[in-house]
Amino acid sequence: MIRTLTACAAALAFVAPALADDEGWEIRVGVTAHDLAEHVEDGPNLTLGAATPSLGGPDWFFNPRAYVYGSFNTQGLTNFGGAGLEWDADLSDRLSLNLGLGLVYHDGVNDIDPNSPPSDPNRIRLATTRALLGNNILFHTTLALDYEVAENLVVGAYYEHISHGQILATGRNQALDNVGVRVGWRFGR
Repeated sequence: MIRTLTACAAALAFVAPALADDEGWEIRVGVTAHDLAEHVEDGPNLTLGAATPSLGGPDWFFNPRAYVYGSFNTQGLTNFGGAGLEWDADLSDRLSLNLGLGLVYHDGVNDIDPNSPPSDPNRIRLATTRALLGNNILFHTTLALDYEVAENLVVGAYYEHISHGQILATGRNQALDNVGVRVGWRFGR
């Protein structure tokens, strides 16, 4: 996990100057409380993400932005990363609501081996310490409330949910629900 986080930070440091020339880019860092619904997995997650300028498009599609995102568990449990679209709705001059929908890939546990006996120590460990997500590719939905502290600085609180929703897979779907805070730096504004 440390190597992955270091690689993401290095990539971000490398591309940040290039993003500064493009209006509307946003780089985000944050921390989330991990697995609030089931509370099987522990530890906070460190997050890193970027959002593009508005993609434009027809008015009925509300001009989304694309995003990439990574969430890294500090206890070595489920990490995930992916991409999607997000929509912003201004509530006031400084306050906005952000809705996101995307797909993520995770490195957690999908299910317990159905052939292992109920007394198997590995089966018991997985059932009591890991979220059983059912599929490696999951939906990623977010709801955030962002406040513009300064022209380029945004702070926000957000909720995220990852699961397959019985659409991308069947069977196990314990999902993960995280709540956190993030700081965003907007370039070219």
